[in-house]
This record gives sequence, C-alpha cells and structure tokens, in this order.
Amino acid sequence: MGNNKPLSFFTLFLLVSAVAVSAEDEVEPAKDTNGNPLKSQTQYFIQPGSDKKGGGLVPASTDLTHLCPLGIVQTLLPFQPGLPVNFSNPSSQNDDVLTTNTDLVIEFQSPIWLCPSSKIWKVDTSSSSDKNYVTTGGSSSTRESFFRIQKYGNDESTYKLLVRPPGFSNLYNYESDSVIKGIGATTGFFGAPILVLEGDNDDNNVFPVKFREVDTSTENVFAKGLRMFPTF
Repeated sequence: MGNNKPLSFFTLFLLVSAVAVSAEDEVEPAKDTNGNPLKSQTQYFIQPGSDKKGGGLVPASTDLTHLCPLGIVQTLLPFQPGLPVNFSNPSSQNDDVLTTNTDLVIEFQSPIWLCPSSKIWKVDTSSSSDKNYVTTGGSSSTRESFFRIQKYGNDESTYKLLVRPPGFSNLYNYESDSVIKGIGATTGFFGAPILVLEGDNDDNNVFPVKFREVDTSTENVFAKGLRMFPTF
C-alpha cells in the first residue's frame, strides 16, 4: 500500500492539471459560419459575432487629417458584408487548416488600394493617440501583425481576436495571459466601431467576430464587398 501512495498523488496531480487547462489554451480548427474549418487559401468576410447592427469589417481612415494607414472599421451599412480577408500562418506556410490559439496574419483582399502600405493588419503603437488602433500597413514577419483566434462564448463559430503587443521578447511565447491583449472597439466617425487594442483579453471588452466564407459563385463580391470605403 505504501508504494501506491506516491503514484496516487502523482495521478491526482495530473488530473487536476488537466482540468486546470482552460479551453482558451486549446488548439483546434477555427470554424466559419457554416461550421467548416478556416483555410488559408480561402477568402472570408469578418463580421460582428454579436447582435450589433451594421455590416462587416472594412478599411477606413481613423483620422480625418490623414488617409493612411487605414483602420479596421465595422461598416454601418447592414447590406455590406465587409471587405474579404485571407489568413496565413507566419510560422508554417504548409498548414491549410487554421487553428485557434495560433499566430495568424490577416490581409485584406482587394484589387483597389489607395495607400502605399500593405493590406496586412497590425496593431499600431506608433500613433500619438491614446489608443492603439488596428490598422493596415503590417508585415507578415513582425509580431504586431500576429493575431490569434480564440473561442468566445458558447456559440461554435464566434471568436475573439487576440494579439501580443510589441515590446515582449520570445516571439512565440504566449504562456503568460498578462501579455495577451484582446481586440475591442471604440466609437469612431459617425458612430462606426473602430478596432483597438484593449488592456486585457476579457470577453466583456473584446469585439466578438464570425468568419463568413466568400462565395464568389453566387454573390457579386466586387459590388457588395470590395469597394474601398463602403463604411458610411
């Protein structure tokens, strides 16, 4: 009996550790609104995951005095699904299926682009504003453009976006929750929500999203979603 005691304590420790692992740390295929896994070679509209009025996410200026870089804004027009994006994994170009809690690069897909900078999303920490906006002009090799998708609430296809702000070492170290920040929204021009970096990753502060696959065979994407500024 004495020999079984250490083993019992060890087994109990493993069980407690397994229970303590949050679903937030699980790596599983992220899903679109049809329940299909997100894929790197597929285009998606990013749309609000809650009952917010309006349409999907589009690029638009965050500053009336400057056009570029473009911020990420939810269009107020409910018939606008957004501007398509695609996702890529910066650490592995061979992964077709995209997973939660994994670094991803998000890039708008549009044949028309008014800014000299890239269509890749990033967290802009260079602005003099007191808010760190999510903007375009990022790079697939810098961590301010590395976003993560994490489950939000109980709906199978609703997620929140996370990022680790610049200034932390160890590019892929997400072990500490204190360095993971959620993407929320602040009110911009005409009341349109603009994506910003939050101070934490609490569900109450983030902007929940869903990913709707672009079906080019049945909808006129260029008419509905690819106009540069369908925001207002």
